[in-house]
Amino acid sequence: MKKILWETLRRSEFEDAMKADAIVIIPVASVEQHGNHLPINTDTNCCFTVAQRAAQAIEEFPVLVLPPIWTGYSPHHMPYPGTITLKYHTFVELLTQVAASVHAHGFKKIFFLNGHYGNAPVIAAMRTKLAAEEGVSCIGYNYWDLPSVSEEIKKVCPSDKGFLGHSGEVETSLQLYLQPELVNMEAATWVPGVWGDPSAGARQKGERIIDVAVNSLVKILRDYYSGVLEDKLVWRKEIL
Repeated sequence: MKKILWETLRRSEFEDAMKADAIVIIPVASVEQHGNHLPINTDTNCCFTVAQRAAQAIEEFPVLVLPPIWTGYSPHHMPYPGTITLKYHTFVELLTQVAASVHAHGFKKIFFLNGHYGNAPVIAAMRTKLAAEEGVSCIGYNYWDLPSVSEEIKKVCPSDKGFLGHSGEVETSLQLYLQPELVNMEAATWVPGVWGDPSAGARQKGERIIDVAVNSLVKILRDYYSGVLEDKLVWRKEIL
């Protein structure tokens, strides 16, 4: 199996990856409460899995996946045990320095894959900061907002009404597929801090959502590498 994990490469291998214009995925998630039935690594587990599987699926160019940034912006979950959060500016600076370090080694295609809803606006703002202050261009997506994923969620998890929710049908289904040994379905009921219906979770639903997310990410990474994605995002003046 080819190497995709940043931490497994030797120094000389980074130079080869840089020359091949590798895409570098930075998974960003959280450690926070997920009700009484799911582990607190749920967000990290989901986005890191999607990133790794997509990177492994691509053969025509290298994709490297950094160790996940497991501390996110989760002050709204601090009333519940197990949550660890960073302050806003600390989180922004952490993301900035990680991306700037990657860029300093010659990698120009940097992709943030987010796994925690509370991180989304922070990452969006941080990307502007990176471009303006560090000269680093990057792209960012929430894994549940990848093309076709929300549609699949609506199909297979109707109780969450097309949203990721929090520890509800979607995330319970994902964890039943990815790490069932850490899920306690006897405790899968609504409690404060849960959004959705955990009891409706099922392994096959999670597998379908992950498959769609991986396939969608593979397509986006190919478009990113080829320049198609950036062409769509560039605001060009009309030629008169």
